[in-house]
Amino acid sequence: MLSSRAMDLTDADLAALIIRRVMPVDLRATAELLVSELKQRGRELDPAAVRNAVQATLEDAQGVLVIGAYHENQPGFAHGKMVGVLIMTVTMSIEHAGEVGWIENLYVRADYRRRGLAERMLRQVLTFAETRGLRALDLEVGDSDGHDPEAAAHLYTKHGFRKIPSARLRRDFTRA
Repeated sequence: MLSSRAMDLTDADLAALIIRRVMPVDLRATAELLVSELKQRGRELDPAAVRNAVQATLEDAQGVLVIGAYHENQPGFAHGKMVGVLIMTVTMSIEHAGEVGWIENLYVRADYRRRGLAERMLRQVLTFAETRGLRALDLEVGDSDGHDPEAAAHLYTKHGFRKIPSARLRRDFTRA
C-alpha cells in the first residue's frame, strides 16, 4: 500500500524523479537505503560494514554498475533524495564465453513504488549491458518481506528475462 506521501506526488514531483549513476557523494544515502532494504528482508547487518561494501562497490566502476533513483529538489538533499538503487556486478563467465552481469539489488522505497522507477533503472542497466557487450544478465526474484515477487517477475519478463531451471545454494561465512 502506498503511503499518503507517495499518493500526493504532483506532476512536478514526478518530473523530479530522476535516474542516474550513483556517485561517491551518494555513499551515505546508498548505504542507508540498502541497510533499510536488508532490514526489511530480515537481515540485520552492521551499517558500517554495508557502508564499506558500498564504498568498494562505487570504487569498482569497471566491475560494478550502481544506478540510483532520486527525488530532486527536496529540502536538505543537495544531490536529490535517494529513493531507489540497482546494483549490477560484471564478471567473466566460462558458460557464456564472455562477460555477464548479475543484478544483486533492485530496490525502491515503498512510498515511491509504482512510479516506474524500477523499470527506468532496469532499462538503464539493460542499455549498459548491451553497450558493453555482456552475454547474459541474471538475477534472482525471491519471496521476502516488503517485496512483491509477482510484480518483480512481471517487470523482468516484460524486459526479456525468462525463468531458468536452477537452485541457488549458499554457504555463509559470517563472523561473530
